[in-house]
Amino acid sequence: MATEVDPEAALSEARERGVHLLSIPTPFAVGRVNCYLVEGDPLTLIDAGPRSGDSLEELEKAIGRSGHSVEDLDLIVATHEHIDHIGNIRTVAERSGAQVAALDKAVDRLAKFDRYALSENEMAVQLMVRYGVSAEIANRLRAIAETYRDLGDDVAVDLPLPEGERARFGDLELEVHHRPGHSPSDTIFFEPETGFCFGGDHLLSHISSNPLIARPLDGSPGRTRSLIDYAASLRKTQEMEITLMLSGHGDPITDHVGLIDSYLKAQERRRKKVLKIIEEEPRSAHDVAAAIWGDVAVTQAYLTLSEVVGHADVLQEEGLVTEYERDGVLIFEAV
Repeated sequence: MATEVDPEAALSEARERGVHLLSIPTPFAVGRVNCYLVEGDPLTLIDAGPRSGDSLEELEKAIGRSGHSVEDLDLIVATHEHIDHIGNIRTVAERSGAQVAALDKAVDRLAKFDRYALSENEMAVQLMVRYGVSAEIANRLRAIAETYRDLGDDVAVDLPLPEGERARFGDLELEVHHRPGHSPSDTIFFEPETGFCFGGDHLLSHISSNPLIARPLDGSPGRTRSLIDYAASLRKTQEMEITLMLSGHGDPITDHVGLIDSYLKAQERRRKKVLKIIEEEPRSAHDVAAAIWGDVAVTQAYLTLSEVVGHADVLQEEGLVTEYERDGVLIFEAV
């Protein structure tokens, strides 16, 4: 089990490094998003919250409490493509004149956020129906997703960050590491000399990040195998000598090795449960999700489906499960 951490002590350590937590509201179940102001040259903001008047107002106040203003910013960094992290970046960049940095592979995705968001919503509807969700529920979820799309915005990236290279955020020199899984563009920023790390949503202290099915970052057709990608990314991170990780939600992390171990074991337990359910009789991913969670709220339908399909991807890779089509729906069957 992961070691308990004193959040205040960890945040105090971060402040000594010139890093300030900015807790910004979101309308999502995950709650507030953690943005970070990094003092020095360039004065850097990591993530900016969703695009809304409330989040922008709280961001301004939080930056002000650190003795700065939005207009002082020199650089804004995106950890990944999700709207609770990038929605305000364009507005803040236009007000401050700051440059925007992000993983080089994510430049096109961020620049065409609105187009990709619409495409992702359409793909989600098609996949949900393909995996056994009723068209009615799938279309209801699409309508809900559309109401949130305005919380995001296109982001023009000035500084593409290649994997493995170093970038200067404030007074910190950080390595860029691509960690796909939760999203295709998840990126962590790591200072090897001290073990200091910004983790985005790659690793959270209180809950395992959802490995959501998405379109591949390189624009290729099909979908990501998100859980396979996420497990591989977690194992890479587990090998790093991280002493303090500041995440996109929740408390700081000081025992990433133990935390990742607990999440990988939880994934294995869930995968065995999925396999047992499929062994009882061939089922769609939706039926497997219903067997595990019962009646799932519409807003959670794609999350649970992504998890079941992710485990089925692993089971198929291991040769334990196969799939076939029945009446237009993909059915999983134990080998």
